[in-house]
Amino acid sequence: MGFRVDVERLLYALPYSRTLRELARNSKVSHTAARRIVRELSTEGAFRFVPDDSFYGLTRLVAFVDRVPRRLPFTTTGVRSLVSQEGMHTLVMAYLPEALAGKYVESLSEEAGVLEWFVTRDYVAWLPRPELRGVSPGEFDGLVDRAPEYIPPRTNLRPLAVPDQIDLVLLWGKLLMGPFARPTEIYSRASREEGLPAVSKQVLSYHYRAHVQPGWRYSTYFKYISSEELPFVAYYVRGREAERVARALALLPNLGMSLIGDGRALYMGQLQCRYHTLFAEIPQSYGVEATLMFMKLDLRLDVPRLWRLLDAEHRKWRWVEEKVEVRARH
Repeated sequence: MGFRVDVERLLYALPYSRTLRELARNSKVSHTAARRIVRELSTEGAFRFVPDDSFYGLTRLVAFVDRVPRRLPFTTTGVRSLVSQEGMHTLVMAYLPEALAGKYVESLSEEAGVLEWFVTRDYVAWLPRPELRGVSPGEFDGLVDRAPEYIPPRTNLRPLAVPDQIDLVLLWGKLLMGPFARPTEIYSRASREEGLPAVSKQVLSYHYRAHVQPGWRYSTYFKYISSEELPFVAYYVRGREAERVARALALLPNLGMSLIGDGRALYMGQLQCRYHTLFAEIPQSYGVEATLMFMKLDLRLDVPRLWRLLDAEHRKWRWVEEKVEVRARH
């Protein structure tokens, strides 16, 4: 994926830029130029906010089930039908408080047989760095060793006990609208759609600085690519080196992410064909078993509005038994 020099400079500054002003300053372009480039790139892809989920007490849940459910528990983010040499697979994903993962699986089991599942301890998405631009398949082993150097560290601050409604609204907006969405813009949208009470700009600013920004890990950009041009793959790895392998896979150019649990990880992305031999070589070189799958159908839901799970009076999470529909996107 090639870019103009000014665009490339801006993208390399993106992971460490939380606002458009920071992006302009870090990439040494004018604020007007930064805004224009972001607007141009947004027509071809999406800017993404990558959080440290653990700071908010959240996790990403991955489950394989025996069929595509007709209804899904609240907090589901998507369902994918996948095919491999072993047959068809149905993947369900959710974003939710880690404390409610068991409740989610119980609810999902009412709609389909749950074959296996795990919660993530880390989430890594590709990020633009000059060191990663020309990585070849032959350099993958080195990338496995160096991956922690390239991925911004997780926060060392104490996690929030339980985020409050304003925190979760702002997090929702960052995940849905991108890293440059302003707190006032986010809350105004949520207020219109959910009938939330009015909140001052000063209160929003405090919650963002104190409770949301510390969990910001980095920002990135995914360019949209047709699955007819590059197939969407899912690579499920199990074993003692699953985490190391998954981190490195997420850094291969230019669109991919890894959901990493204990001894298990799922990579999803669109890799150029020259990297596909790695999928056969990895189990031979590392202590993992692996299943390579290709996407047949993608069913997506919106970012869940997690404040609905808050027991505000007792400052704790509560499960909401609510089933949601999904919409197909081929």
